[in-house]
Amino acid sequence: MMGAGGGLALTRFAAERLVRAVESGPDGVLMLDPAGTVQFANSSAVAMLGARDRVGLLGAPWLTLWGEPDRAAARVALEAAAAGGTGRFVASTHTEKSGQRRLDIAVSAQRDAAGEPEGLLVVSRDVTELEAARLAAEARERAGAEEAARQRSVAAMVSLASWETDFRRNIVRRGDAGGIREIPLEEAMNRYAPETRALFWERTERVRLSRETRREEVPYTRTDGARGWFREYCEPIVEDDVCVGLRGAAMDISEEVAAREATERAEQRLQLAIELAGMEVFELDFDQQSLAPAGSWETILQDPLREEDIWPDPFRTVDPRDQARVRAAWAEALETQTPMRCEFRIHGRDGQEAWVYCVAEILQEGGRPKRALTALLDITERKRCELEILQTMAQMREHEAQQKLLLDELNHRVKNTLASVQSVAVQTLGGGRDLQDARDLFIDRLLALSTTHNLLVKRAWTSASFRELVTATLAPYGHAWRYEGPDFRLAPNFAVTLGMVVHELATNAIKHGAWRGGGQIDIATAVEHGEARITWKESGGPLVYPPMRRGFGSRLLQRGVGGELGGRVRIEFPPEGAICHIQAQLSPRLRLADCDTGGD
Repeated sequence: MMGAGGGLALTRFAAERLVRAVESGPDGVLMLDPAGTVQFANSSAVAMLGARDRVGLLGAPWLTLWGEPDRAAARVALEAAAAGGTGRFVASTHTEKSGQRRLDIAVSAQRDAAGEPEGLLVVSRDVTELEAARLAAEARERAGAEEAARQRSVAAMVSLASWETDFRRNIVRRGDAGGIREIPLEEAMNRYAPETRALFWERTERVRLSRETRREEVPYTRTDGARGWFREYCEPIVEDDVCVGLRGAAMDISEEVAAREATERAEQRLQLAIELAGMEVFELDFDQQSLAPAGSWETILQDPLREEDIWPDPFRTVDPRDQARVRAAWAEALETQTPMRCEFRIHGRDGQEAWVYCVAEILQEGGRPKRALTALLDITERKRCELEILQTMAQMREHEAQQKLLLDELNHRVKNTLASVQSVAVQTLGGGRDLQDARDLFIDRLLALSTTHNLLVKRAWTSASFRELVTATLAPYGHAWRYEGPDFRLAPNFAVTLGMVVHELATNAIKHGAWRGGGQIDIATAVEHGEARITWKESGGPLVYPPMRRGFGSRLLQRGVGGELGGRVRIEFPPEGAICHIQAQLSPRLRLADCDTGGD
């Protein structure tokens, strides 16, 4: 027990010391879950990342803590660690206390006792001073290399060889640090490859005949395969109007030409890389108001920009929708003395538009910009895809809202329809009717309700025409009827109510009214004092007597028109035929149709 107890105490003690060591250590330590979300951060990590406190980091996606282009390197390191390896990169961060810092960051996987991944460990080490020392060392090396190059140039000038060719004796008199020597011309030429000898003989003959002084750079190849360049000065030696030889001086510039060619190749590679990346790199000089591109504008704009397009306002080519944001980013870069980073649209003279990601390193003097080294990356396709995704998402949200609205509307209409069916069933099957008569009457009333629904379906349940409603209801009976007056546009509930009213009036005309004796029905509509007026008048049938009791039709007229339409109903029974007057206030649910078409 003592041993076990002592061992346990030691383990806790070691764990506490480990926690204190991690918390007080100079390296920043972060623990991420497998998804890359910050779960733990020590004080050094909080300070290195420029966060106000630990709470600001916990729960944050680690990748969002880095800006471009460090985020891409962070993503690669994260993927390497997730795959079981170790990812490493160097990134910049800015803190209020220490300013710009450079961090060496290592990301590795953490596994449980079974060897399964349970998180990621991120260790950040501040290497700002080390980086500064490295850069200083590189600067010293470059300075030493430049000084060595200058010394080599001086040495080359000091060892400048002079020579004189005597055509009469076929010798070359050569003077250098070792003194003056005479060498047979053939022997001097045999040091070089055949193609170089041919070049030298051709040049010699050209100077001898033209008697002109020449200064030029000449390539050579020796018999041992060595290649190089001479910078030569050559003039003819003339005696008695005869060219008897040549004199001159030569300096080996092989290293200079090699360095120049290497620089040209590096520039070509850089230019190729810039063009392949779709980038433009250029320098703005605010004092001279000049633009010096490091390549062609054609990688982004088909019609290259000129200096007059930039000055006096460098932001003139920026899309007006983005100018305020770009000017704010520029002002912040000047204030914080950090590179400007911003995405925006630019326009060429031909109206061409392109999205660019801009990084600008600004050199200031006296609080104002003096020069700006700027790089633009073409992100048009990426932004177009982003905008299309956002538009698609907006359309999806709109579609979902519309679907919900339609479902709510359908639910409402189904409830109203069921209520109408229930009312028809109660009124039809009540009152002690014969079951067969009640059944037939119920089916007729359901068909009338179906007719109204069909009209509403044709117009997506937005509205129905009263004239079409009358025609669809009365035409199947095959009896005489006529419609006169303006048409009305009815809301769905109004259409259902009036459809049932017309059906009940038609049924009554067949059983007891004008259509029983071959008469006619006239439907007249009018608008007076802001009211819609509908008159149903029967004529030409048998004599009419007032009913002894109120049936479903009468109750439908009174309740439907009065309750649903908010109108008034008056029924008269003169001997020559029944007359029904319906009056309702015009409203968005009961309004005049856009056009009036007559016809029976």
